[in-house]
Amino acid sequence: MTNRPAEFQTTDIDLSATIMTATGKMPAILRQPGKALVTFEFSDDDATRAIVFTYATGELVQPVKRFSACRAWLYRQAKGGRQ
Repeated sequence: MTNRPAEFQTTDIDLSATIMTATGKMPAILRQPGKALVTFEFSDDDATRAIVFTYATGELVQPVKRFSACRAWLYRQAKGGRQ
């Protein structure tokens, strides 16, 4: 049996862009047939958890330009655009 690392999943595009901006890592994008929402999946590690917690408290400060670029990319992927 292979130990697969735990994953953090969210449908929140802003949270996903925040994680991408802070880590530089791209999520897996999961689509369910017949569903409009996509799920963004990141490694569930200490860095991701710290970002999620800080985001939830409203205390996270990030570069706006990079965040906007990540959010725009995620939006295109959610709409079915090319990676």
